[in-house]
Amino acid sequence: MTNRQLNADTQAILLLYGSLGKSRSTEAPLSASEYHKLAQWLHANRMRPSDLLAPDAVSRLSETLDVPVNPDRVARLIARGAALALTVESWSNKGLWVMSRSDPEYPQRVKSRLGRTAPPVLYGVGDCTLLARGGLAVIGSRDVDEPALAFTRQVATRCGEQGLQVISGAARGVDSAAMQAALAAGGTVVGVLAESLLKAAVAGKYREALCAGRLALVTAYEPEAGFTVGNAMGRNKYIYTISDYALVVSASLGEGGTWSGATENLAERWVPLFVRADDTAGNRRLLELGAIPLEEAALAEQGSLSDVLGQRAGAAPEASHTTGASQAEIADAPVNGFPTPGVADVAALPASDPTELLAELPHTTGVPEINDLFDVIWPYLERALQTARTERELAHHFQIEMTQAHAWLQRAVEQGKAAKLTRPVRYIVASRQPQALKMSLL
Repeated sequence: MTNRQLNADTQAILLLYGSLGKSRSTEAPLSASEYHKLAQWLHANRMRPSDLLAPDAVSRLSETLDVPVNPDRVARLIARGAALALTVESWSNKGLWVMSRSDPEYPQRVKSRLGRTAPPVLYGVGDCTLLARGGLAVIGSRDVDEPALAFTRQVATRCGEQGLQVISGAARGVDSAAMQAALAAGGTVVGVLAESLLKAAVAGKYREALCAGRLALVTAYEPEAGFTVGNAMGRNKYIYTISDYALVVSASLGEGGTWSGATENLAERWVPLFVRADDTAGNRRLLELGAIPLEEAALAEQGSLSDVLGQRAGAAPEASHTTGASQAEIADAPVNGFPTPGVADVAALPASDPTELLAELPHTTGVPEINDLFDVIWPYLERALQTARTERELAHHFQIEMTQAHAWLQRAVEQGKAAKLTRPVRYIVASRQPQALKMSLL
């Protein structure tokens, strides 16, 4: 779109998965789960999404018994070429772009952290390269008091002045205050929307920053989507996974999107979670669940805010199971000592999306003989285990069953390639075991 061309894979994914704005057909597009099953099938059969655009593609699908989606339905969706062209032109005229998981610009942090649940398509406006920068997610309730807003503006202003990008949800209250303060300080911002990208794209308050290339607005939902609670809750994971760190300014205890997103991040351990240290019930409970406190005094510390966050995240003591945390609040008791994130670390992790792996498929008919599949798997495990991980985390990362993750890890330990840590049980490459033990004693 704006200075971007849709590649053939993205066109096919939009035809299969996209609602195509007002140019809808009577055929419902694939859901995210349906699309993922089809993508896995394509990968298993050494095909790319763009192969479905070939004239004989649907007839080939009809001859196959194990296709997870009705071939006739695929045919009707692929036939929406005219509707796609009209919709893309309309979006482009309004400055919008679209990217799929097969595009190199698709944010690697999201793909690595969410794996199969990463949205197949992202829609946006502004400089799409901002999605790859990471930064600090600043999150909070819509209805907050003035001290919370003042804290928000202080943090976001410092981010803007020091070049630490702000990521937020563009909602009323903390989100909007953080975005506006960072932009006013000359910084860059990514706004992750749950609704109405088309309206936001032409809003006067965003025009100058969009034109200057300092703002990107992005959504996993169609550009004309209205507000739904499901979308508002669903977009939380994208705010966290685009970022390097997250800061909750205010959260209502046990309810609302801020609480839901924060506890999900603590369970999944996507990024280090900081919480404004105050006496509100929601914030106190998040700290009890393993978040890292951030006091106003910390904002006066010398050096960059990024360094302050990194030092506090790296030095936070690793905790055992948190008392009083229920399974409804957090899947596993969080570990306070998160690994300090970095772009290189995220980019080095193996891809979890089957459509991305297709690019690496060999163009030969012969299949080399492999005597031990573990030898093929180990380089990917080795990269993933540069940071200590639990079996659950490894299974989630590679989108495999827990039993398979357990078997791989046991092989790695038996061969002396990985070490098993305790309290809690985690695994790490053997060469990094002394450093991991030292950190656990801090």
